[in-house]
Amino acid sequence: MSTHIELDDLRPKHMDQPMHWNDWYFAVTFPCEGKDNFLVMAITEGTFMGGSGYSIGFCQDSFSPVQEGDAQAVGEPENHISIGKLLPQSAFNFTEEKGTVTAKMEKLAAVCSVDEQKIISEDETFRTHLTFSPRGPVLRWGNKKDGQCPVTEGTSVSGIESLSDVHGTITVNGKDIDVTGRGVFEHVWIRSLEFLKIRTMDWTYLNFDQLYAFLCHCESISDDGTPYHFEDGVICLPDGEECFVTKEIRFMPETWVYLTPYRRFIPSRQKVTVQTDKGTLDMQIGLSIYPKIAQAMRMEPLTMHNTTGWSVLFLDAPINMEGTFTYTNGDSVELTNGKGVNEQLRILPL
Repeated sequence: MSTHIELDDLRPKHMDQPMHWNDWYFAVTFPCEGKDNFLVMAITEGTFMGGSGYSIGFCQDSFSPVQEGDAQAVGEPENHISIGKLLPQSAFNFTEEKGTVTAKMEKLAAVCSVDEQKIISEDETFRTHLTFSPRGPVLRWGNKKDGQCPVTEGTSVSGIESLSDVHGTITVNGKDIDVTGRGVFEHVWIRSLEFLKIRTMDWTYLNFDQLYAFLCHCESISDDGTPYHFEDGVICLPDGEECFVTKEIRFMPETWVYLTPYRRFIPSRQKVTVQTDKGTLDMQIGLSIYPKIAQAMRMEPLTMHNTTGWSVLFLDAPINMEGTFTYTNGDSVELTNGKGVNEQLRILPL
């Protein structure tokens, strides 16, 4: 397995095909004025997943549910910036020069080399100049270069996840904020997608002091209505450059919260167990900052598998994490300073 980012990992793929999709996705959690902030920015190109465009999401609100009857609930965030724009594919601009590739949509640009990736926004409301530096080996979907991952029947996903140290500056409504944190740079490309076959998916990246990882766990439906299961992931120890391929991933919700604006429950705290050949990762993950909603819609007339009425909820949920990694010989490592994102996708009956 190639352990470092290569220039080809950064280029758009399948652009000669009418149905395809690329992203350049950047996310970071960082402290500011005594609390964590979350920023996610993405450039997308293609025909799947909402199509071409760009998005910026910034939230400073801690995840603070309140008790309402027998349930925990949260309302609208108070300090949240959400900028999104759908654009024709012709608006996408890609250049490559002297070991640097640049993907650009209007006022948002990803300027990427193999050693660092920059995300630069010239939006009047939200300006950024952030540098993402890999913490160690890059993590690859399918654990190999250009691995083809059948996330659902009829879907093929490939790409890289680079767990990163992040530095730079953002300017929000004229106020400069220094950023020092950890996050992820992702470039994923999709050549075929059966989105509505997904029922539940948890894509998660983890940054601890002692290790980092990405995990993807998906339950979906096949053409004949029978269950279809997919999972993929890699755990890496940055100092020793040792990577463990996941063998079994379990997400087990322990508490739930009701998102009042979207009329849906989501897991607010989950137990996660990840088994590898070298040991087992045991974690508790909990929502820490109000999630960024990527998509929330009701499809009341839609009928699938003899059921009418469906909804889609797709969100990036910033998380805090605690846990241990226990080697097969019994030695264990307590994991500290755990932060990341649990991207939750739910396509379920109303």
